Amino acid sequence: MDKVTTNGWIEYKQRIFFQLEQLAERMEKIEDKLDKLREDVLILKTKAWLFGILGGVIVTALSQFIIGA
Repeated sequence: MDKVTTNGWIEYKQRIFFQLEQLAERMEKIEDKLDKLREDVLILKTKAWLFGILGGVIVTALSQFIIGA
């Protein structure tokens, strides 16, 4: 390989490695955001479950009160 081709390859290789590093950083940020979203969804599911149970208890208690009255 002559000097021009070698220098071109080295520059190209450096650019590719730089872009790969940037992509890796972006992927890490995306994964962090995804983990946060998973936590948020889990919290929302838990709240929905608790409110569902609470609503069921209230409806059952009211219906028993009305029927028993």
